[in-house]
Amino acid sequence: MSFYSKSLIPFVALSTFFLAACGDQGSHASAGSTQIPDEPGAAIETIARELAAGNGGILWQAMPTSYQIDVNAIAHLAGSKVDPEVYDKSFGLLGRLIEVADQQKEFLLNTKLGGPQPADQIERFEAAWPSIVGFVQTITSSAIASSAGLQSFDGQDFFGTTVSELIQYTEELSSLSDGALPLSAYKGVTVKNLESNEHTATLEMTAPSGEVETEVFTRVDGRWVPADMATGWESSIAAAKAQLDSMTPEQVAQSKPQILQVIGMLDGVITQIEAAQTQEQFDQALQGAMMPLMGLMMMQQGMGGGQSAPVMP
Repeated sequence: MSFYSKSLIPFVALSTFFLAACGDQGSHASAGSTQIPDEPGAAIETIARELAAGNGGILWQAMPTSYQIDVNAIAHLAGSKVDPEVYDKSFGLLGRLIEVADQQKEFLLNTKLGGPQPADQIERFEAAWPSIVGFVQTITSSAIASSAGLQSFDGQDFFGTTVSELIQYTEELSSLSDGALPLSAYKGVTVKNLESNEHTATLEMTAPSGEVETEVFTRVDGRWVPADMATGWESSIAAAKAQLDSMTPEQVAQSKPQILQVIGMLDGVITQIEAAQTQEQFDQALQGAMMPLMGLMMMQQGMGGGQSAPVMP
């Protein structure tokens, strides 16, 4: 996988979706949208630069129509299968957790649980903290954070708003990983078409750092997508649908009391973390979260994934 795919795919790896798409605009252009060239090299270069400028909607605009239909369908199906109370409370708990963590940031940065951390790593984490909080809060307030939002999910709106908002936090988050290329660097990406025909294109992509990668793209519904994604898309969608279809109301109802119990335990731990006034109290409360978290993971494994979201390419 090239630096292009490694850097762009994470921006559409949101909860139920791990998506990436690149392509020409064709007859699907809408008012106010960016015109994507037909030529594959120019198309990928345009998409990269639009993302670097903070336009998350370009991913949806460039996605093959059949992929757009699949994404919306998976979200709607997930919304009809999950238990609304469990799903909504889970995201609500995540939202409360990041809020409390922000309040207790100093204790979190200085915790000794998990062993001492290098000073430079703590400094990087502290510098990126506002973006970590913003990133999580954006997700917990988005359409995918509620069962009702999933049932009415609209990919065009989600990518144009939520994904665009998430992009603004990526500059600081990239500093947490050694060697990660910040998205803003893609303003300087150049793409050369080495070889292409009506169906495939081999592109040479050069990052501002000078790193050069070659990747094969396939034309799908008039859009250019990475060839490995095009190859696995249908099977991944089928697997996601099968996983959701296998969830019966009886199975959901059977697991609900245990999941709600764990959510309640975690909520209690968060309350203790929020009330901590010393590092020792904070560490004790944080350690208390381990047991309910382990219980939740064991239940998820026992349910074959339970109500966890399907993973897509």
